[in-house]
Amino acid sequence: MEHLALTIFSICVQAAIGIIIFVAIAGLLNKGITFKKATITAAGLGIVGMFASLMHLGKPFSAIRALNQFGSSWLSREIWFTAIFVGLTIVMVVLIYARAQNKSAINGLAAAAALVGLIDVFFMAAIYSSSSVPFWQSAATYVEFYAAAISMGAILFLLLSINEMAEMAIMKKIVALAVAVAVILQVAVVVPSLIVMSASSSTAVHSSLAILGNMAVAIALKWIFILTGALLLLWMLKDELSKLVTNIVLSSTVLLLAGQIVGRYLFYAAMVVTGIGLS
Repeated sequence: MEHLALTIFSICVQAAIGIIIFVAIAGLLNKGITFKKATITAAGLGIVGMFASLMHLGKPFSAIRALNQFGSSWLSREIWFTAIFVGLTIVMVVLIYARAQNKSAINGLAAAAALVGLIDVFFMAAIYSSSSVPFWQSAATYVEFYAAAISMGAILFLLLSINEMAEMAIMKKIVALAVAVAVILQVAVVVPSLIVMSASSSTAVHSSLAILGNMAVAIALKWIFILTGALLLLWMLKDELSKLVTNIVLSSTVLLLAGQIVGRYLFYAAMVVTGIGLS
């Protein structure tokens, strides 16, 4: 149950952050579009993630105690920045529904939320990288989290804003390139990291690798889904496939989300020593 709550929290919040990053980029390129569906979805995912984090923390008093340790706790920083991010997205939704005439205010909030979100992803990764779980103590943890946020956010933004993209062909290329770069970095860092870990003398690391060894099918599915989803998105850029764009984007979305979700579950399943606390 704990793995499920952590997976829901991290996937939902990181996807929301990724969506807002591309809302902010698109807002800079076209200040007249508000990207309503994408913004609402990001806010919704952020709220779901917040509730999932409460499930993980368990007792409400634990969450309150964590809030008071910003200077010394990565968890406290994560909670604060997640709350600020979700708050900013909610304000954006309110302004959109209020039909605010000042679109620059919404774009400004999107830029601020994107910056807060990027910092929040760093704090999320730092929690695990600084824990007493050797399997998580590498740069691969940071790459996994940022790659997930960018790839999921990019493809969800494209799917939810497919109509607006008719006026912004450049955004399709930006999204496809962002997903490609994120996935390439994920493969280039995570796979070699696993190979290096296999030579480690740490018993905990070998125990983690043994757990993953029993999940070889899931690992294969993770990479098949992620790579196929990214390749489909690049294939979409061909002009002759313009009539199939919606179907391709939908298929790519399902594959990328499935791959990142499976990968995140594997990340938590490989935990051998629980070194994450609220202190």
